[in-house]
Amino acid sequence: MKKNIVSKALIALIAATLLICNIAKAETWETIETSNAFSARHEAGFIKFENKGYLIGGRGIKNVDEFNPDSLSWQPLQKSPFELHHFQPAVWQNSIVVAGAMTGRYPAEKPVKNIYFFYPKENKWQQGPAIPKDRLRGGAVTIVKNNTLYLIGGITNGHLNGNVNWVDRYDFITKTWTVLPDAPHARDHAQGTLINNSIYVAGGRRTLGQNKQVFELVEPKVDVYNIETNTWQVIEADLPTPRAGNSVFSYNNNLIVVGGESADPTKAHEEVHLFNTTTKKWQTKPSLKRGRHGSGVIEMNGYLWIASGSGMQGGSPELKSVERIKVEKVFD
Repeated sequence: MKKNIVSKALIALIAATLLICNIAKAETWETIETSNAFSARHEAGFIKFENKGYLIGGRGIKNVDEFNPDSLSWQPLQKSPFELHHFQPAVWQNSIVVAGAMTGRYPAEKPVKNIYFFYPKENKWQQGPAIPKDRLRGGAVTIVKNNTLYLIGGITNGHLNGNVNWVDRYDFITKTWTVLPDAPHARDHAQGTLINNSIYVAGGRRTLGQNKQVFELVEPKVDVYNIETNTWQVIEADLPTPRAGNSVFSYNNNLIVVGGESADPTKAHEEVHLFNTTTKKWQTKPSLKRGRHGSGVIEMNGYLWIASGSGMQGGSPELKSVERIKVEKVFD
C-alpha cells in the first residue's frame, strides 16, 4: 500500500516537473537545430522577405544565406559583390536594400558609396544610386516606408571618429535625396523600427577609437522621428541596459531591443527589453539563450527568430546558432 502511494506521488512529481519545464521552455528562447549550415557572421543583417529569412553581409565576403522556417533549412545564395558590413537591411518592393554600410578592415573602415540591392527571387545583386559624398557614413539606421528610404545616424570614419546625427531621405521614384532635421543624438551601431508613422531609433553608441573608447559611449536615449510632422522627440524613459550592436523589432505598436555589446569584453548582451509605446514604460522580457550582437530579429510563423552574430564584445566568436521564441511570449 505504502509502495503504491509513493509510486503515485513520484509519478505526480515527475509530471509536475515536466509541466513546469515545458512552460519554462515555451516562455524562453530556444535553440533550433537546422539542416544545412549557414555562413557564420557578425556586423551583418538578418531580415525577412516573403516569409523567409536572409542573412546578408557581414565581415568578409559572405554568401547571402536563405532560411526556410517551414523546413528549418538554409540555402546559400550569391556572395556580396564586395565586403559589406555594419548596416541595417530593409525591404523595398522585390529587393533587400543595403544602405549606410561600411567596407574594409577595422579600425579604419570606409563608408560604402552607393545603395545596393539584393533580389532574392533572382538571386542577384545590383548597384544602386550614389549616396551624396558629403553625407557618406556607415553603421547607420535604414528604414523604408513605401517608396522612401530614411538613413539615420552613423559614423564617417570607421571605428575612429566622425559620429553623426544626420538624417537623409531618398525617394526611390523621383531618385532624389533630401536632408532632414538632425536626430537629437549622434549614434552608430544602432537599429530602428517603424511604428505607424514614426521611426524609433534605439541603442547604439558614439564610437571613438582614436581615444580608445570603442565600446563605452553607449546611448541610453530613444529618439523618435515623426514622418508626418518632420520632427524629433526623445523618450523620457531610458533603455534599461544601454548597449550597441543591438537588434530592434516592433510588433503591435511596441518595440523590443535584443542583445548587443558594451564595455564588458567577456560576453555579448542576452537581454531583451520591450518598450510599450502607450504606457511609455520598459519591460524586461525573456533573455536570449546566448548573448549576441551584429545580427537582426525577424518574425515568421508566429515566432521571433535571431541567427548568427558575435557572442562576445568585438568580432568573435561568430555564432552558428539560431534561436526563436513565440511572438506572444514577448509581445503579451
